[in-house]
Amino acid sequence: MINFLYIREHSPEYHESKSQWAYWHCKNFKDRKEAYKHITDSTWAFAYCRNIKDRPSVRKYITDSWDAYFYCKDIKDRPEIRKYITHREVLIK
Repeated sequence: MINFLYIREHSPEYHESKSQWAYWHCKNFKDRKEAYKHITDSTWAFAYCRNIKDRPSVRKYITDSWDAYFYCKDIKDRPEIRKYITHREVLIK
């Protein structure tokens, strides 16, 4: 018999946010390419780079101004990420 609760917990197709599912899967279970390739949201990409591993394949999805700011501030100041910092409040700091 198929345990649908198990499928729902461990399969990205059953989650509203595949990025969120992939982040928590990599953090709590195992950091695999099959999982982190689903991280395409800027916030979850930043969280992945900050808390798990700073990978170029995930880093390229950090496009939000605030996420880019905190990436450059907390992890590493990279020109390809810095170009996304556009909010006036962020630029003042």
